[in-house]
Amino acid sequence: MNTTGKKELFFAAAIVTLFVFLVISASATDKIVGQWNYSTSNHWAKGPVPSGSSSKGIIVITQTGSQYKMEIKSGMVFSPPSLKYFTGIKKGQEYIFTNSAKVDNEGGLAKNTCTLKMTSGNTSKGKSFSSYTNSGITFSWGFDMALKK
Repeated sequence: MNTTGKKELFFAAAIVTLFVFLVISASATDKIVGQWNYSTSNHWAKGPVPSGSSSKGIIVITQTGSQYKMEIKSGMVFSPPSLKYFTGIKKGQEYIFTNSAKVDNEGGLAKNTCTLKMTSGNTSKGKSFSSYTNSGITFSWGFDMALKK
């Protein structure tokens, strides 16, 4: 094989290696992905809203590239129902999930943030923060979360 043929073979092998690496990287699933059993605790509230009570249920987290989605499948009630769906990103060691929606006919806006951090391969902990804003008035509430696969 002449020098030109060796260079072409090396170049082709490099392209195949790069392609395989990209496919493996793209298909790598984060440890946060999957179905989780969750429980809530340490509920609090600011303003004339109930702080809520402890609950348990199921959360499902999926990943497409660097985008995460979380759905609270059971244990909590949402109005409107679209608030059970969150979009998320990974920032350092934390996963930050958010959503928002108009929730009444008076222009009220609900915003939710859930921040999770893996504590082991099958456990995660985090905090949830929610707010309702309308005409300059804001109420807020939140709780701690524990997740286990």
